[in-house]
Order: sequence, then structure tokens, then C-alpha cells
Amino acid sequence: MILSRSHRDLLTAAIGVSALFALAFGRGWTKEAPGHAGQTDLRVAYFPNLTHAPALIGMAKGIFQRDLPNYHISERVVNAGPDAMEALLAGEVDMAFVGPSPATNTFLQSKGQALRIVAGVCQGGASLVAREDLPIGGIRDLDGRRIAVPQLGGTQDVSCRHFLAVNGLKTTDHGGTVTILPVANPDIQTLFLRKQIDAAWVPEPWASRLVADAHAKTVLDERTLWPGGKFTTTVLVARKGFANAHPDAVRAFVQSHLRTVEWIHRNPAEAETVANGELKRLTGKPLKPAILAQAWSHLSFSGDPGSASVLAFANAAFDEGYLKSSPGRLEGLIDSRDLVATLGERR
Repeated sequence: MILSRSHRDLLTAAIGVSALFALAFGRGWTKEAPGHAGQTDLRVAYFPNLTHAPALIGMAKGIFQRDLPNYHISERVVNAGPDAMEALLAGEVDMAFVGPSPATNTFLQSKGQALRIVAGVCQGGASLVAREDLPIGGIRDLDGRRIAVPQLGGTQDVSCRHFLAVNGLKTTDHGGTVTILPVANPDIQTLFLRKQIDAAWVPEPWASRLVADAHAKTVLDERTLWPGGKFTTTVLVARKGFANAHPDAVRAFVQSHLRTVEWIHRNPAEAETVANGELKRLTGKPLKPAILAQAWSHLSFSGDPGSASVLAFANAAFDEGYLKSSPGRLEGLIDSRDLVATLGERR
């Protein structure tokens, strides 16, 4: 991710808040399962969010490991996309569930050498919420307000900045009146309760948790801002070096991911339960049933990467100064050969 000086200044200002998550998780919490002789390591990064439910469920039910018996699969749990991309660039993860903005930024930053998007994961599942004691009923009411996002350069950050601009508002780092603060998802609720922030643009389940537990109100479901109510929230990427060395593993992982998505569609109630169990394991606290049901209703899971919205996020990132040059048509970013082959085998 390429940050301007003003973006770096914002990140520094918010470091005290985000440090709580960093102390708990570091750059990412890694679970290593015992491997067997002859197995090749396959390291997978994802977030403790419902927008990453296929990753949560695939790991919890052992689907990935069962489908790739010759690989030792370990998990890397991070707070947001830039963390996952930092680990990928460092060669510390091989596959990652991540938002389209960090994936695209990393692809362009590396001149197409770091990664490829190999499948879609989730559509929808992000909302703008605000303190219920404030007269915020729409984006234009964010003038002069402080808004939290999970991390600078992440998908919710780019969405927030883009739709602020569409509504005639600028952020303070661009000479405007809206302050955007990068805050780890678990810390946003604390800041809401202390009335230290006014609103947040966050993924599920955090949006629903803020409404239920932090005196927040839903200002808008981001789906209402996109054509047809559809936008890609999460994609599956493969590190290019790993994909070149282990093409069969990438194809098998894509197959396993699609099998997990199909299982979610066939077993929605059990899928909610399994995902919630993983959230409890990873965050120490499960979602209340009402929050889980509300959050789950905002999500849809699909192997379709949603190339139109991926390109839209890239153009928005360029407009907001995260990219040095226009992304163009992003040739080579989405490599759907394994996805197409898998779908063809199932017909």
C-alpha cells in the first residue's frame, strides 16, 4: 500500500488506539497445527469477520486440510487487509482472504508480481453506523465528524473516502472537514461508548455489534450505494511465488473454498453456528444470537470475484491518493483459470 505523508500522519495519530489490538495479536495471530513428514506448508491469512466466513468455516471443519492432504495448512489471523498484504509481501503467507482494495493496491505496488485474485468470497456486509445521540442520518451529515475505519488503505477506508467525495465532502488530510481514524475493529466499540468517535464504516459483525452494544444506529447499508446492491467485500488471493511453485495446491484450495461456499448455502443455520464458534475462539466472545442473525442477513457468499466492483475500488483508491497512477484495466489481477476449471468439472 502506498501512503501519502498526510495518510501516514493520520496513522501515527491513531497508533495509540490501535496499539491495544497490536499488543494482543501482533502483526497477526498464527495457529500452527502439527504437520506430517513430506507435507508442504500452505499458510492462509484471514480476519475474524463474518465477511470471511468461508475461511472461518473451512478451517474449523477441517475442509481445507481434508481436501489438501499433502499440505500442512496453518492460519494467520489479522485485523485488516493491509496487515495481510504486508505478511504476503514478506513471504509469510501463501493464500489470503482479503478485501479488494488491499489486494489491488498490493498487485499494483508490486507491478503485478505479488499476487493474483483466484476467487470471490463475500459480497455485501459493510455499513456506516453512527452514535445514536448525534443527528447523523446520511453521508452529508458527516461534515466535521470523526469516523473510524479498520485500517488505512483497507476496503472500508476506500469506500468511506469515495462516498464522502461523491457527497461533496473532503477528509482533513485533503484539506476538508471529516477526520478518518484507523482503529482496530475490537477497539471501535470502546471509542463509541466513550463518545470519542462519531461514526464508523465497518464490516460485519462489527457493524451489528455496535448497533446492539454501543448505542449506535445504522446510517446506511453499503449495498444501497452500489448498482444492483452488489459489491465485493472479500476475495481470495494467492501469492504469485507460491502459485508458480505449487499450481496444483492453488487449484485444490480454490476447489475446497468453493466446496465450503456450497456447504454454507446448503446449511445456513449450521454455518452461522460454526462461524460464531470460530469468532469465540479468535476473539474470546461469541456473537449474541440476534446480532449474528442481523449480521448474517447482510452477507452473501460467492466464488465470483466481482471484477466490476474490484475495478471500481481500484479507481476509488487512485482518486483518494493511495495509488500513484491510474490502475487502468488491471490486466492480470484476476486469474480465474482455476475457478473456471473447477466450475467446469462440476457441470
